[in-house]
Amino acid sequence: MTLRQGVALLVLGSMMLAAPALAVTGLDSDTPRPAPDGTADDYAAGLAAHERGDWQAVIDHMARVIELRPWDAEAYNLAGHAHRKLGDYERALALYDQALDLNPHHRGALEYLGEAYLELDRPADAEQLLARLETECRRIAEGADWQGECEEWQDLKAAYDVYRADRQRAVSAP
Repeated sequence: MTLRQGVALLVLGSMMLAAPALAVTGLDSDTPRPAPDGTADDYAAGLAAHERGDWQAVIDHMARVIELRPWDAEAYNLAGHAHRKLGDYERALALYDQALDLNPHHRGALEYLGEAYLELDRPADAEQLLARLETECRRIAEGADWQGECEEWQDLKAAYDVYRADRQRAVSAP
């Protein structure tokens, strides 16, 4: 092997090791982004299916993305959301946990997991995630209006408030 070939292999190897790390640590939201070669079609199809509420198609497409890109937190998050919408909470929770293991700052996964906890009548767990989301939103907010800049916090807070109001009505109903 020549010196040039050795350097080329070293650079290529370094790039391959860095790519998953960047995917895990470089993004902290569920903002759609281009997928690398080999998963672009499934990723795009999964996003489109998510937009139209075709939950089984989301699961199918994101399963293929996860197979090729096991470091993609957003693929786990979207698959978890689809499983939750189909009533498979055990699988949804596992997928949200995987997304958060890969990227503990993932606001979309924090929101969806909190909503799942409310649906499972676990408000204390949802409240913890609301506080965690607040921390994440404040971390990235550019101004004092972090609440206005963080859709994930707004959505989970609204769901939490509805949950509490429904429980209060149930308690006070004759």
